[in-house]
Amino acid sequence: MDEVKRYVNIAYIIAAIVMSWFYMNFAAWLMGVVSLGDTRLLGEHVTISTIVGFVLGALTAVLLWRNSKVYEGALNVAREMKKVTWPNGDETKHAMLVVIITAALVAFILFCFDFAAKTLTDLILGIK
Repeated sequence: MDEVKRYVNIAYIIAAIVMSWFYMNFAAWLMGVVSLGDTRLLGEHVTISTIVGFVLGALTAVLLWRNSKVYEGALNVAREMKKVTWPNGDETKHAMLVVIITAALVAFILFCFDFAAKTLTDLILGIK
């Protein structure tokens, strides 16, 4: 298995965990809304919503993994990401500095226009 497929498969496992967590919380919330008890099944922390969330998360991940269009799309994204030339630390710091200076300059220019418009409006309306 090439390295790109390994990354995609790891991403599917992480997505299954995240989806399971989401489904567990949604199932617990839904059971609370419809006034069903979230019964404990296997100890203190395993409830019906935990089982439902885990099953739905795993099922969703497996269905997406088995869908050839979704899997090929994920592989294509991973292949393209390997081609990206990422900036090093110095380039990132320089780009961040340029963004901060540009944002401050634009904010100052907008402040000047706003102040001029307010002053002109106050003069026209006779407000001191």
